[in-house]
Amino acid sequence: MTLPERLAQYHAAEGAEEYLDEYRKFHRKLSDRREHHLLDKYFLHIGKIHSALDLPCGWGRYMPYLRAQGAEVLEADYSGSMVAKVVEVFPDTPLLGRMRCFGHRIPLANRSMDLVFSMRLSHHLADPVVRREHVQELFRVADRYVIFSYFDRASLKNAIRRARTAVGLCKKRPKNTLGRAQVKSLAEEAGFRIVQDPMLFVVGSGHRLVLAERK
Repeated sequence: MTLPERLAQYHAAEGAEEYLDEYRKFHRKLSDRREHHLLDKYFLHIGKIHSALDLPCGWGRYMPYLRAQGAEVLEADYSGSMVAKVVEVFPDTPLLGRMRCFGHRIPLANRSMDLVFSMRLSHHLADPVVRREHVQELFRVADRYVIFSYFDRASLKNAIRRARTAVGLCKKRPKNTLGRAQVKSLAEEAGFRIVQDPMLFVVGSGHRLVLAERK
């Protein structure tokens, strides 16, 4: 699970406001542009969708995009302040619903959502068991498609972090990663196949953005 102090900060009203401010920064706008570029390609394959679970929804930055693909959107997040921020940022926007939950314990039935969408949660989950359970939950709840990001264990950025840590040049915690083969195995166990899983950026980012489709 995410570290307790991080969860408390994220749940607070101040944390929700800081997260909104974070996406006004140049490097965030750059990664956001890249994410949208990949998603546009994914939806050429997917076509229109009927419903989407957006978890973690944050302040709703992807909610309008998902609605533009035809989906009724259920916004979900651990942070009650984040879920409330969605309504503040996008007033009078119809939603399928809003709820607060953990990413590895989703209170929805099997195959209850056409698409399950989870951007930038996995790498915040410090416990490897919880990271695995999060991915399993995404596949369980999705009827047709799953789109999610994770930090690749074999990425250049992770290799650099590990090397710097080994020689005492980095004091940061190790990255919270998943292996590419591990993700493929979890998908296959759930009856899905990985359609695409490119790196967000080969240099400067360790994230992969996965599109998985039920077989």
